[in-house]
Amino acid sequence: VMATGISLSLGIRQSKAENDSIFKELFEEFNTRYHTKFNRELDIIVKSEKTDLDPEQIYFVIDYINFCAEEYLWRTKGRIPDEVWNSWEKGMVYYFGNPLIYKIFFNERTQKDSYYGLYERIEKILNGITKQQIGTLKISDSYEKV
Repeated sequence: VMATGISLSLGIRQSKAENDSIFKELFEEFNTRYHTKFNRELDIIVKSEKTDLDPEQIYFVIDYINFCAEEYLWRTKGRIPDEVWNSWEKGMVYYFGNPLIYKIFFNERTQKDSYYGLYERIEKILNGITKQQIGTLKISDSYEKV
């Protein structure tokens, strides 16, 4: 009986260590990709006074949607903890709430199955925010969780 308890305890610790290792790898990969590929360009788009994006920016936004969907997929698999996901999701809501980015996000809804449920989740949050609020969103803003 004691050997079973020790074996079970070691198994749980090993599983936790593996989960922590997987999370660390995902966290570092996602943050590196975000900061090297998306952060600067997204800020340029958000601060832009343009009414439409050029083709290169449209493809860039679609890449960002795919990136967010990948993060969401790992979240649904239990690999991204709440405190990290909540921060990432606030950033997504901020950027997808921008009219230029939202237009692309909305047009991609026909591909929603490719986004692992992210589209429905973000739409639900954005639908709970008034149009006036969307125009004044900041990443630091809180919103009612879905």
